[in-house]
Amino acid sequence: MFAFIVRAIAMYVVALIVIRMMGKRALGELGLFDFVVMTGVGHILTSVALDQSLPFYEGVGVLITLAAMEYGVSYLSIKNQRLSRLIQGSPVVMIKDGRIIRENLGKEKFNVDDLMQELRKQGIRDVNEVETGILEPSGGFSVILKGAEEPVSRGELGIDWEPAPDSILTYKLVNREEIFSLSDKPPVTVDPPLSLARSLEEIHNKLDQVMKRLDNLEKRE
Repeated sequence: MFAFIVRAIAMYVVALIVIRMMGKRALGELGLFDFVVMTGVGHILTSVALDQSLPFYEGVGVLITLAAMEYGVSYLSIKNQRLSRLIQGSPVVMIKDGRIIRENLGKEKFNVDDLMQELRKQGIRDVNEVETGILEPSGGFSVILKGAEEPVSRGELGIDWEPAPDSILTYKLVNREEIFSLSDKPPVTVDPPLSLARSLEEIHNKLDQVMKRLDNLEKRE
């Protein structure tokens, strides 16, 4: 029993080292070759850990071989685009100018229910809002909205954004104690920044009030 535990821990450590050597790309959305490699890593990990008849060093050798193959294929894919497309596949357009391309759905075995699910995940209410919908080689789905449907940014409205004192910024490395302490603090009330849209709305409301008063005065006369 103790031997199984030791082998399992040792293979787990070796697998972690090998996957770390493969780089962050291997940990993202897996392409075809990446999926095969990671499946092989998992199979070798469990086989060597549980089957004492398999030499430990052979399992380590196979893991290193898979890591070398992953690194080599990644390097060759960077150098040769045709090879990259051959191994990883090419993106396929599923929606163009709000029109679902049925032929491409059939080629990729991607049914309409899957397509609607991917659009819902990205908050798309209407297919007509989509300029281009692309099925990526990794299996992810990317959406480019039509220009008229894109959200307006703060920069386009001329509004500057400053984080509040109790903001937990996701793009900064913060230790977990600081995150929890900020989460437990009561929210700090700050004056809202100047908003062009809100200012125009206030002006519009005041003009409505003035017009209503003028109408009332005319009716009295």
